Amino acid sequence: MNEATDPAYNIPAIILLSFWWVFLSGLDFLSTPRESGEQDLKGRKSEDDKTAATDDDPRLAAIRELDPTFDTGSFLEGARRAYEAVLHAYALGDLKTLRRLLSTDVLQVFSDACAARRESQETLELTLIGIDGVEIVQAETAANWMEISVRFRAQIVSAERSADGTVIGGDPAAVTTTNDLWTFSRPVPVDNPWIVVATDEG
Repeated sequence: MNEATDPAYNIPAIILLSFWWVFLSGLDFLSTPRESGEQDLKGRKSEDDKTAATDDDPRLAAIRELDPTFDTGSFLEGARRAYEAVLHAYALGDLKTLRRLLSTDVLQVFSDACAARRESQETLELTLIGIDGVEIVQAETAANWMEISVRFRAQIVSAERSADGTVIGGDPAAVTTTNDLWTFSRPVPVDNPWIVVATDEG
């Protein structure tokens, strides 16, 4: 996927070099976004939402050797919340939240896109209808890091409007099914937080 793609249309294509996942560090920061009359994204969990969590998955054996406390269900739930949080913050142009989630380089990409929208007086409507599936695709380890790739299947409605309300991108009436692959990495020792080191279509 082209990393230069406008993030307003394809956020998962952005390479995230350092997305601080504080949810798995014991903070409540990445809880489900609160309701707001002014928000552009209202994420809700689909009734068909499925989180694939298998504690005896042999692919995770090496992960557990480095971190005996690793819990598959907690990890995947945190991954789902991280996915929701970044979409929510970007749609609102919430740089304060993004600053807590992204590395300096990645924050700059999001910040530039948000600034361009503000300068053009354009708005982004991005609604997460639901996440239908979250599953581990691959897990790898080395002496000083561990890495898990997670596939997200979600339904999203996205539309960008000009200053006068005209739709100039996306479709506010169309639901798009995503198939995104995010790779989470965590340095050893494991008291460090997980970070997202890459996102792409899976």
